[in-house]
Amino acid sequence: MKNKIWQTFLLTLIVVVALAALFYLPRTQVGDMELRRVNILSDVQHLDKEGRILAEVKADSIDGYVEKGIDTAAVRVRQLAYVDTVPQGMTPIEDFADVTGLHREMDHFYAALGQASQRPVRVAYFGDSYIEGDILTMDLRGLLQQKFGGRGVGFVEIACVSSDFRRSATTRRSGWKRYHANEKGRGFKPAMQGLAGSYFIPTGTATYELRGQSNVYPHLLDTADVATVFFTPGEGLSIDYALNGGPAHSLFTNGEAQEPEMVEELVEEIDSDSVVRYKTVRRAIDPVQQGAGNIVAKNVDARIGRFSMTVKGGQGSRFYGVALDGHRGVAVDNFSMRGSGGQHLGGIPQETLRRFASLRPYDLIILHFGLNVASPKQKDYSAYTSQLGTVIDHMKEAFPHASILVVSMGDRDKRGSDGQMHTMSGVKEMVSYLRKMASDHHVAFWNLYEAMGGDGSLARMTEKKQANLDYTHINFAGGRRLAGLLFDVLMNGKDNYQHRVQ
Repeated sequence: MKNKIWQTFLLTLIVVVALAALFYLPRTQVGDMELRRVNILSDVQHLDKEGRILAEVKADSIDGYVEKGIDTAAVRVRQLAYVDTVPQGMTPIEDFADVTGLHREMDHFYAALGQASQRPVRVAYFGDSYIEGDILTMDLRGLLQQKFGGRGVGFVEIACVSSDFRRSATTRRSGWKRYHANEKGRGFKPAMQGLAGSYFIPTGTATYELRGQSNVYPHLLDTADVATVFFTPGEGLSIDYALNGGPAHSLFTNGEAQEPEMVEELVEEIDSDSVVRYKTVRRAIDPVQQGAGNIVAKNVDARIGRFSMTVKGGQGSRFYGVALDGHRGVAVDNFSMRGSGGQHLGGIPQETLRRFASLRPYDLIILHFGLNVASPKQKDYSAYTSQLGTVIDHMKEAFPHASILVVSMGDRDKRGSDGQMHTMSGVKEMVSYLRKMASDHHVAFWNLYEAMGGDGSLARMTEKKQANLDYTHINFAGGRRLAGLLFDVLMNGKDNYQHRVQ
């Protein structure tokens, strides 16, 4: 038999050269999935998630945080952040409020929690579709109410896109025309919007019903002490309400003599030890000053599991939503805006924000955005964070006593050329720019991406059925986990605050 060793060697060489050459072909995608890159040397080479060969990976310490310079254009923050002592494994809140050290951004909220047995402590959580349907905020609300008291689901729009799958409350409505910041081409007027970026106009006779649900935290979310309707009255408006399916009563009739409206305001006090504390005071507003264009809040006090109302007449009236709360304890309002980067908040008139600040003074405002802006093709988010930074200033002006906390976007994953799920390029850059924005505007910052586990953490949550298969959004189970992380770091911060002021 003739020996063909050299032909075998030549064939093997051709195959090896061909396979090696395939590594340099352009990356191929099928839909949103990138096909794995052919690399016969993968077992002996170290590659990053983009398929680049790494000779050495160096770490660069930035203000106590370690970020890999190989795959991120991390923005270096030069300002010193005050960071509380935290247990091992906990991602701390960074406080950029005051370089002098005399004031910390989160102190007002921590002090307010100590007063929760005497007054309502309110949290406004603004975000995108990541918290839609009360995901994450539902569990954060429950944890805070279990510890500090409080009842009800907080503020709920007349109608929103998540009404059908929200678990913490159900709504029924008819006879309303909806105007929303996401639908600017349908007659939406920014000057008329409320905190949720929307307003609703009754057409003819309009009805609305809001009911809390007991399947999450029994005896907390399903029974409230007070229902509040937020609206701007038009001439001839009448509102009737009913509680728990009972008889109807008049809530508001425009044109008749009205009792002075009571609003709440936060007042700052300094005690003998120079510790700043806040208390809520109530004052009356002359009904004459409640004219058209002003936002009115009408309260109903009772044990409330279901609130319903019927609205008639009132040309020019606008409604914003209904809140179910306790007389004391913690209230958490979910203000989610699908597809938003948060810039829409800058379009809410300052007068409207101030009016809500008097009707519903917040102790903590959380801004959680970035998911809809991050892109694998973009590294520089300075223009975006400049816009979101103006929103921070906008909120500060209207809510001067509120603590403001920026929560970064969480992990968002994509399949890399190695066949594994990794953090999408652009996420770490976005987190870095959001952190710098918090520093520039002297507010607090929490790195959710790091807290949930960093690179590929959403894929790991997906495997545990805590996130959706889009590798972008968490589900209710994931919201419960992340709410627990945020609750723990807030309670750790409160403990640190108490040690400082004692």
